[in-house]
Amino acid sequence: MKRSLMALAALCLVSAAAFFGIRMVKSWNNSTVEEAVQKEQERWMMDVENLKSQVQELQQELANETPQENQAKKVSEILDTPEGITPQPGPDTSGCPDADKRLLAFFDYLARKYPNPQTPLARFQKAAKAFAANPPEIVEKDLDTLALFRNIAHLYRTAGPQDLLAFRRWIELEPDAMEAFLPDFFQVLIQGDCHEVLPSEVTVDVASHYATFFLSTLAGQSYLLRRTSRYRILATYYAVQVLHEANKKGVNLYGVDINPHIQKLQREIALYKGLARQKEYLASLEKLAETYRR
Repeated sequence: MKRSLMALAALCLVSAAAFFGIRMVKSWNNSTVEEAVQKEQERWMMDVENLKSQVQELQQELANETPQENQAKKVSEILDTPEGITPQPGPDTSGCPDADKRLLAFFDYLARKYPNPQTPLARFQKAAKAFAANPPEIVEKDLDTLALFRNIAHLYRTAGPQDLLAFRRWIELEPDAMEAFLPDFFQVLIQGDCHEVLPSEVTVDVASHYATFFLSTLAGQSYLLRRTSRYRILATYYAVQVLHEANKKGVNLYGVDINPHIQKLQREIALYKGLARQKEYLASLEKLAETYRR
């Protein structure tokens, strides 16, 4: 009996010791875990603060560089002139406008930066001739479903995937340069007397056909809607300018009314802050609006 009581008492003591031991170990573990978690949280907070600081610095850098400054730097790099966005014209010995020489410099820049067996200028001229020779359909109401889908894929079918991928790459990687040299493309197109860059097949008539395609057809509008705001606005702006020139020359064959497009563009450009020539675009559109209000 005595041995049984002693065994029971010993078992109780062992159990009690084990219980309190486990409680102490748990409390130590909990303390250690809490301490580790707290240290990790403190490290995360420091990382977050560092990231906030870096973001603020980047935002400040972006705020300090305006679209005009970015474009001026890019044009200076391409033309190798300090004048940037408005370089002084040089002596003209070929009879071509200075805009044509700027475009040649632009394509030379693309060739150096994105080397390829087919030069950017040759690729562009090949595609321009193909577009001129194969215009899209304008009157879509008479098209069947298959013909309509072909019209939607017109640019892809005409230029081909390789050329379109190259053009898309230049557009995405050189946004400032693209915007900067679009006025030169437009000037060369309108003057129409120099073909070092723009093939002779690309006339105001051809350009007005494509302007009508983008502004007035389901296929053209669906293409623009798939582009970024920047390029959709620029494409619409120059389409309006081309059709204005077509109106002056009497070659707006489909009679597209550009006045609604002018008003819409004015609102969009006023709200969009990523264009280097925003004020220039708005001033030009206001002149056009006055012309078509008369």
